[in-house]
Amino acid sequence: MARIALLALVAALAAAAALPARSAAHCSASGMSAKLPAQTLPRAVATMRQRIVTLAVACDYTGLQRLGNQGQKIAFSYGKATSAAVYWKDLERRGGYPLATLVRILRLPVTRNEAKWYAWPSAYTEHPTARDWNLLVSAHVLTRKQADAERAHGSYLGYRLAIRGNGDWQFFIAGD
Repeated sequence: MARIALLALVAALAAAAALPARSAAHCSASGMSAKLPAQTLPRAVATMRQRIVTLAVACDYTGLQRLGNQGQKIAFSYGKATSAAVYWKDLERRGGYPLATLVRILRLPVTRNEAKWYAWPSAYTEHPTARDWNLLVSAHVLTRKQADAERAHGSYLGYRLAIRGNGDWQFFIAGD
């Protein structure tokens, strides 16, 4: 009887090992809510903002890249990278949090950048306020030390995102 139970256990383990790998994607935005706070935005901008967050929490890198390339090709790196999906996935694999940061900044107040596009976070402006810096810290986009260092530098150069009034996603980029 014990031998039959052991054989059954071995067969069950073998069957479990043969199952396909878990299909759900995992990234830094896994488990985050796609719900966004209301903001006064043109419909096309609000729709694009929601679509971006929905794809980010689903860890859909390819979908994000497709969405970013619907109009003018999205800017995502100052380097030689040619694929936003590959670039973001590689950052995640190396311990970065681009997709979680993407979701977090789109929950922060909006501003208008130098091109008059809708831009996030609100610290991405010529003269960020103390509130703008504090929001980056409370949203876990920057640590207090990072926020203080960037504030001393005079401008926010972390991840920022912009959408044109017609809903065309222009960039999600960090650095200068």
